[in-house]
Amino acid sequence: MKKLQKTELGKPLLKYGDKVGFYLIPYKETEKKFFVGTVYIVDAYGTFFQNNEPSYDIMVQDYNGTGEPCLCKHIEQSCCYTLD
Repeated sequence: MKKLQKTELGKPLLKYGDKVGFYLIPYKETEKKFFVGTVYIVDAYGTFFQNNEPSYDIMVQDYNGTGEPCLCKHIEQSCCYTLD
């Protein structure tokens, strides 16, 4: 597993369908958890509130142990890990 580095806008390291991991604090919780998902949308130029690096919308099939899928939005590239 390797953490991705921040790159300049317009030059994302991931593409649609890539499998990645990332840490996120689930809603109404206080601790970070590690999730694995598939890149669903590439925001190559960031988003409306973050324009320092590319970000991704990542589909997680089993969100927080619920068995339900969830689209996690605006995950910054420097927060993602490749899964080798």
